[in-house]
Amino acid sequence: MMSNNRGEYASPSAWLSALRQDGLWLSQLQQLKDPNADRNALRESAMRKIGQGLTYEFWDSYRHQVEPVVTEVWEMEELTLPKLKIQAVGMLSMEWIEQQEKTGNAVQPADDESKEIIDQLKPIFYGIENDARDFFNAIQGMKPIQITEKVNQLVAEGKISDISRKRDLWTVLKDHGLYTRSESNWNQQVN
Repeated sequence: MMSNNRGEYASPSAWLSALRQDGLWLSQLQQLKDPNADRNALRESAMRKIGQGLTYEFWDSYRHQVEPVVTEVWEMEELTLPKLKIQAVGMLSMEWIEQQEKTGNAVQPADDESKEIIDQLKPIFYGIENDARDFFNAIQGMKPIQITEKVNQLVAEGKISDISRKRDLWTVLKDHGLYTRSESNWNQQVN
């Protein structure tokens, strides 16, 4: 459960990273990944969460990029963190839906393909399947820069093998369409 105290987060980005690991977002992500889900209903629900206020205006102005919107509205006294959390889940949902539509991946990989990806990630996470699964779930819908930031965080936490963090991890993500940039871009971003 996330704290509702802004002072406990180093930055809006740190808060957003915590949200990506929070049960509320992970629950929403499961709904989004359900191949039987009504996409129009999910889109409408996400837009209701964002609302029509100032957050929506930033959302529209920043062309549906979550992080700059969260940064803009972070300091607003009248916007509580629980309200921002709901709006951010709506924005993350829309970002995920739009990315799926843009890449033509309207349906997420089947469970057996997800298992295959997690099995390939497992050695990179020192053989710990839960860490590999958590990473796989967390990066769904993330932009390339967000993925490399997450990798850097997990390397710093000692969850990703220092030897495997470059080519091995990039190859798994690239082969499965989870990271679309070049290996040289990956190597520049991953510490």
